[in-house]
Amino acid sequence: MKVGYLGPKGTFSYEACNEYCTENQDKIQYKTISETIIALTNNEIDECIVPIENSLQGCVTDSIDTLIQNDNIKVKKEVLVEIKQNLMSNKTCNMEDIHIVYSHPQALAQCKNFLEKFLPKAKQIAVESTAYAAKKVSEENEKCACICNLSCLEEYNLKLLKESIQDNEFNKTKFWVLSKNENTEGNFSKMSMIFSVKDKPGALYNVLEIFNKYDLNLTKIESRPAKTVLGEYYFLIDVSIENRNEENAIKEIIEKGIYIRLLGKY
Repeated sequence: MKVGYLGPKGTFSYEACNEYCTENQDKIQYKTISETIIALTNNEIDECIVPIENSLQGCVTDSIDTLIQNDNIKVKKEVLVEIKQNLMSNKTCNMEDIHIVYSHPQALAQCKNFLEKFLPKAKQIAVESTAYAAKKVSEENEKCACICNLSCLEEYNLKLLKESIQDNEFNKTKFWVLSKNENTEGNFSKMSMIFSVKDKPGALYNVLEIFNKYDLNLTKIESRPAKTVLGEYYFLIDVSIENRNEENAIKEIIEKGIYIRLLGKY
């Protein structure tokens, strides 16, 4: 079994992958989220794990957009990881020396207050992942730092300047385990799906009213542009399905001629 994740080693995706994987599973790293999902589509790997939503910054659009574009992918499981961001540098650089801070865009956003207060003059440079930022700082001679996972400290031989610098202590990221096969484990409590409606009055309400009719609780709704014409959107929703009425709702939505794609029950 091969499981893909956003690398390199030391990312929060790697941490989530370690939490999910068993010892006999091979962990394969990819440079971007879209590459990770496409590798699953192309059968390079059996499953992959990608970030889908952060409690502070909201949805991870790269994951959602790539999922929308690849309709053979299913959600098998969710994994929650507590996020603690840390400021690190190479062994010779101190806080007062820092001119540049590297990290993933979401990590930079999650530490906005800290950066404005303690490093207001430092240039912020976004890179593919927090671990890639750590790797870059370990290889640079310039006076720079990175914001990354604590596991990067030993992995890239860095110096810890400040621990837990995120603006909010309640910082968690939800990861999805993706597969080409549906989850058959049972005991489902959630369902995720994508649908789209025509751009006309009441179109979205007509779908949401069906969930209300069957007493299904929508725990999340996210819109993404369809990238066809202005005003057309896909909607990603999470639904609590503990009352087991979801099949009736899906059937009624399909009967109305609305595009719907079930991502999975888990």
